[in-house]
Formats: sequence, structure tokens, C-alpha cells
Amino acid sequence: MTLRDPHAAQDLGALSALAPELAEMLVSVASDIALVIDDQGVIQRIALGGSEPVKTMADEWVGRHMADTVTIETRKKVEQLLADVAATGLSRSRQVNHPSPLGLDVPMAYSAVRLGQSGPLLVVGRDLSVVSAMQQRLVHAQAEMEREYWQRRQSETRYQLLFQIATDAVLVVDATSLNVIDANRAAARLFGLSLDQLIGKRATVPLHEESREAVLELFASAKLNGRAAETDAVLPEHRGMVRVSITPLRTEASTALLMRLKSIDPQWQPQAAAKLQSLMAMSPDAIVVTDADGLVQMANPAFTALAQVEAPSAVVGRSLGEWLGVTADDLALLMNSLRRDAVAQRIATTVRGEQGRLIAVELSGTCLREDDEESFGFILRPGYGSGAVRMPGLEPPDPSIH
Repeated sequence: MTLRDPHAAQDLGALSALAPELAEMLVSVASDIALVIDDQGVIQRIALGGSEPVKTMADEWVGRHMADTVTIETRKKVEQLLADVAATGLSRSRQVNHPSPLGLDVPMAYSAVRLGQSGPLLVVGRDLSVVSAMQQRLVHAQAEMEREYWQRRQSETRYQLLFQIATDAVLVVDATSLNVIDANRAAARLFGLSLDQLIGKRATVPLHEESREAVLELFASAKLNGRAAETDAVLPEHRGMVRVSITPLRTEASTALLMRLKSIDPQWQPQAAAKLQSLMAMSPDAIVVTDADGLVQMANPAFTALAQVEAPSAVVGRSLGEWLGVTADDLALLMNSLRRDAVAQRIATTVRGEQGRLIAVELSGTCLREDDEESFGFILRPGYGSGAVRMPGLEPPDPSIH
């Protein structure tokens, strides 16, 4: 005898009178709900298990046709379930949705059996809400992972230009291993190593052994307190002194530390400054450096073109907020974010030129500290992509703006 044998249901006729008791037994051991239904599909009795959403709804189902308790989209499945059991005495599992007063449909999987040729139908159901929620979380988690992956792959990380042309040596250091995970060319020149040789090396190794202990303590202090800390250190072979500052840096993937080394050798600084000015002048991206109050200290020709002014000297001493079209409070909020996080990347905003032209841009910036003085470097690139982020006061521009 198979499950689909049409004569199988006849053997259950003796249980017809026990349908309510069977319903109670089934929900206690194998399901969340059991319905006793007549041959017209009308619900006569209900036994409930531990499914709270179903309990709330099922109180009003007695006396209603089962198809009237589900969403319009799944009524057809109830009709198919009843047709199956009418034809063979058994039905395969059908998934339907019950509308909930809480606003979210409750998914259920039902199977049915007829208790004898003229007996009632016993329909047992399993609440799929937990399974559905888990599937939804899995889908969301997968989508988030893919989104983060492509953002990392496609993000141009505008701050890299400032990072590469900075006068000082800058290294990004893994907070756990203290190994260098990124560095600029100034750091490679300072230590006399190639970038490939420097990346992956413990951050204290390129320093003279007499200075390593003090710098290790500096790393520990920055990680513990979450604030910048600095000390002086000696380069290998006593090639000069550097001032080392460590700042906690938040990244997408993990916690890192920003290690900045400023040469105290006066002969090295003018050479680096000259290279900085040359690279800024050639950059196609707009670059501007401000003081702690947001007043422009220097800007490159690309910025003056964006701001529609005649020369870099025409912007010096003026607030960057004049061209970003933000209030002093909004600009202060951005700069406080840079003080806290060291770097901000791809903020969608606009620049309004002095001749009225409005340009959509992505703004990236970094906070540069020297002794007790702060300055801020910004890169502004025309256009914005899907990876651009929002920030209060610096709202993404209208897509129609060019």
C-alpha cells in the first residue's frame, strides 16, 4: 500500500470521531497547528501549539473556509490541498501565507489527511516564520558582503593621493600584529626601503633598536586610550631623528593605527615640501589644505578652477565652507569627524563656483597633526558614484547636477 493509494484513507474511518483528540495530539508532538475541516473546507475545530503569531490569528478562524484565512496570492494552494485530499485521501505539503494584524504575513506549511471516506479532514501546519527569518537574514548578510566587497574593489579611496604626496612618512599599521599594511613613498625613502620591502614588516623594525621600545609603548598607549600619542625616535645607523605620532584609524575591515614620522633633519624637509608642491600642481583632482578653523592655507590649480577663482592666492584665508555651501556648524562637524577618525572617504556633496556653476563632487579628507597644531587636507573629485556616503550638512547632490 502506498501513501497515494485512494483506498488508504478508508482505513482511517475509525478515527473520524477522534479528530479533535488527534488534532491536539499532533500539535503536541509534531506541528504548530492542527485544523479539523469538513468536506466543504470549513474549519470546525483548531488545536494550537507554541506558535504565537498563529495563536493571535487562529481565534477567529472557526466557522470560516480555510481559503478565506490566507492571502489572495496563496488561496489557490489551499484549493489544491483540498483537491489532493479529496482525490487520494492525502495531500502533499503546501506553503501558504496568513495575513497578520501585525502587518507581516505568517508563512505556514500544511498537509492534510481524510479520516475515512465521509470523515472530516485533519490539516496539520508548521510555522515557517523562523525559517523565513533565517533565510532573509542570510540573504541580507550575503548582499551586504557582496556590497562591501565591491565597494572595496571599486572604491578609488580618494585620500590615497594625499597619503602619497604627504611631506611626512605615513604608515598604516595593523593594530594587532603591528605589521605595516600600507605606506607612502615618503616612508620608503625615509627608511631606505622599497614599498614592497616595507609592507608586511613590523612597524618598529625600520627604527634604531634604541627607539623601538618607546615606540611600542606609543602603540600601546594609542590603542588603550584611543587618542593620538607621539615621541621622538632615532633612524637606523643614526641617520637622524624623527618625531613619531600614532593615531587610531578606523577602516572598513578592521582597526588600524596611523603612524606618522616627521623628520627633524632640516635638510630633508625643504626637499619634501618642494616635491609636495610640484605634485599638488600637477594633480587633476582639486586639493586644498585648511587650518583648524577651516580657513584655506593652500590650494592647487584644480581647486581654483573648480571654485572659479583666478589663482590659488585668491582662496587663501577664506573658509572652505564658502564653496561647499555649508554652514560653519556643518564644516565643524566634518572636521570633528576627521579629528576622530583621521580619514573620511567619498562624501557626496557639491561645490558652487563663484560664477554660479554647481558641481557634484566626492570629498575625501584627512587630519594632519604637528605638535599642537592641526591642519586638514581635502581632495575633491567631480562626479559621485554609488559608493559615496551621506553626512549631515553635506547632502548628496541632485543627480541632474553636472
